[in-house]
Amino acid sequence: MNIPKQYLPIFILIIFITTKLSQADQNNNSPVPNDPSSTNSLFPGGKITVEIINDLGNQLTLLYHCKSKDDDLGNRTLQSGESWSFRFGRQFFGRTLYFCNFDWPNESHSFDIYKDHRDSSGDNWCEKCVWKIRKTGPCRFNDGTKQFDICYPWNKSLY
Repeated sequence: MNIPKQYLPIFILIIFITTKLSQADQNNNSPVPNDPSSTNSLFPGGKITVEIINDLGNQLTLLYHCKSKDDDLGNRTLQSGESWSFRFGRQFFGRTLYFCNFDWPNESHSFDIYKDHRDSSGDNWCEKCVWKIRKTGPCRFNDGTKQFDICYPWNKSLY
């Protein structure tokens, strides 16, 4: 690609901004907030927070591994009722995707924990996306009903 010299600083700035916005910040085992709908962002389009809560019940430990194309958040565990969260900036062109593998005894599932076109527009958009991981599938907090009633099936297995 041949870029005229007068546009080179703008091109470099755009690359820098999009790279920085797509990098995730992690918070290890942060406590479950009293009101999952509360957010610290001052404006829409700021940093997105994804929180995962182990709601498997029966004192089952949840093993999980979340990542995006650019960020691997590592292998982690949550005891029953515990939570963990991470923050990131959406990609400039709205193609942000974070996916997780979830495991507990005799079960293994995957799910797209943040999918830009699902979670950043429409009636069910979220800036703080709080998920309860249940045996039947993940359920997200609904700001309208104040319940975890936005539920999805697990991703289909590729095997």
